[in-house]
Amino acid sequence: MGDKSSSDELSDFAKRLKDTKNSIEDRDKKMSSQGAAYSFGFRLVTDLVVGVLSGVGIGWLLDYWLGTAPWLLLVFMPLGMIAGILNVIRAAKSVEAKRHLEKTDATGIPGVPFDDDE
Repeated sequence: MGDKSSSDELSDFAKRLKDTKNSIEDRDKKMSSQGAAYSFGFRLVTDLVVGVLSGVGIGWLLDYWLGTAPWLLLVFMPLGMIAGILNVIRAAKSVEAKRHLEKTDATGIPGVPFDDDE
């Protein structure tokens, strides 16, 4: 009386297998999105640091070559900072545009963000 038929056992096994597979896929998606976020954050920091170091390096080399220390260093360091910040802004805008395209519905009409000021 307590025995299940083989078809019931197979359907129960298939259900458990499907549930396990779905939970593994959900976990993998979460880990993938975390890795992408870490990667993007590292890219932003790298862009900013490289901009500053480039400005400092160019300023220092020109000061050394022309004998104008520290004036060109003081000019090129802020220029490098501005270049790094602009690179970060460009990268953030590209990610935002990509997310906006992903939110378009099947009709191709992009979703309108909610603005409670109107």
